[in-house]
Amino acid sequence: SAVFLVSVPGSAVFFGVYDAARHFLERNVPSKLQDQTYALGRDAAAASVADVSACIVRVPCEVLKQRMQAAGRTGATLSFYQTVARVSQEGVAGFFVGFGAMALREVPFAFIQMPVFEELKHNHPWTLPAKEASDTATLGLIGMQCGSFAGSLAGVATTPLDVAKTRIILTEDRTLRHGLVKTMGMIHQESGFAGLFRGVLPRALHCGLGGALWLGAFDWSKLLLCGA
Repeated sequence: SAVFLVSVPGSAVFFGVYDAARHFLERNVPSKLQDQTYALGRDAAAASVADVSACIVRVPCEVLKQRMQAAGRTGATLSFYQTVARVSQEGVAGFFVGFGAMALREVPFAFIQMPVFEELKHNHPWTLPAKEASDTATLGLIGMQCGSFAGSLAGVATTPLDVAKTRIILTEDRTLRHGLVKTMGMIHQESGFAGLFRGVLPRALHCGLGGALWLGAFDWSKLLLCGA
């Protein structure tokens, strides 16, 4: 499906780069500097690097997903291959429409989500007993709870960026396509702040559920594979 298309490749790149960047910072920063403020900055920096990397894979998938879904709403049905052919009429650049807008949405999202997720896990009242008992099931549940809250929070905060990104991607006429800031300004002019936060509740629920499954599965799989 279109949703599966955009989720799997981007997630694989994100988590691979996120974990590598996080461990790199842990190994290369003197331990005496690794306080609580450093931990938040480390997680935010690693998440930002990971999200920019993931956008290289995620944006083409997102363009195809949005175009397939938009066609479905008009009553037309486009297969995956028909959508690829249609987008490719713009050349390689067609698959990266909205790359800047996507990166500017995803980086703040991860910048909020991952430090909040890691901090909530660290301070969760079940974490210490579960670690002492090597209780992977409970630790996975903690990851789901913290991922859900962090995802919802980040989703609400980045809704205006998501609204603008969607408009940019769905504007097939290049002459009518604008940058992120200008698109947000146009939406605000048309509909006010309500327009920028259109769909905020479904996005909060979607990001919360996604965070629970996405981050919960990430944490649980790490525990099973390497006991990290």
